[in-house]
Amino acid sequence: MSSHEGQLTLPSDRFRLEEINLPEELSARLVGQTVAVEVLPEEPAMTRRFDLDNIPTGLPMVLDREGVPWNAFWASRVLYTDAEGRTWRLPRHWLSGGVSPVIEASRYEVMHQSRWHEGWCPPTWWDLWDINIHEMPAEDGRRGAGDIEVIVAPGEIPKAFWRGPSGKVWRIPHDWRRRRIKLPDCGGLLRNNWPQDIAEELGGRIVAVNNHPGSPCCLSDAYRVRDGRGGTWPVRAADCVVVGFGDETERFA
Repeated sequence: MSSHEGQLTLPSDRFRLEEINLPEELSARLVGQTVAVEVLPEEPAMTRRFDLDNIPTGLPMVLDREGVPWNAFWASRVLYTDAEGRTWRLPRHWLSGGVSPVIEASRYEVMHQSRWHEGWCPPTWWDLWDINIHEMPAEDGRRGAGDIEVIVAPGEIPKAFWRGPSGKVWRIPHDWRRRRIKLPDCGGLLRNNWPQDIAEELGGRIVAVNNHPGSPCCLSDAYRVRDGRGGTWPVRAADCVVVGFGDETERFA
């Protein structure tokens, strides 16, 4: 499939550009600007056949029974080339859903800068690539989960950083942190088609869920909550209240 040219108006908040690992000077120059982008559409797996000496680098591939390389699933990609000729990735959902709003529960009223580490479950490889991260967390028995460092300062949006297997420190969107939500009461969970016993147990509880706005690994308008017995249940985001971000010791989702 061929690419096409388009235009994208970038976020008016500089931190959004810094969260996708654009250099500080480039972020300052581009904030709020409308830029030309190249859009490569999504491609289902096994739709492109390649010669062994012409395999694209940096993209997932599969081999058929005869050892012939084909593309694996390729998500859509949005590319921006700066004045210096450097190519950067921009999040796919900025083209359609736009930038997710800042949730007030992610803000901290602090008098002094503070930092801490918390657990984190990353999204898909494609999402990391969308924010110009070119490595994946090493598997550690928790589906590649790892720690991130969170830094808060007076009057600023929290900053979140992840150290990759190479040792390089990457910034990630602050709203990719684990999210603490208060579930609706038992009746509300039943209206979300939860089983009676689980709805009675978890109704009104505060739980932690993984959420990565814009990622296809997450539901666009709902959270997935684990029940502690191996089951996972969706609940509409509109039925929940976000009470904070980060680790939650009561129950992990």
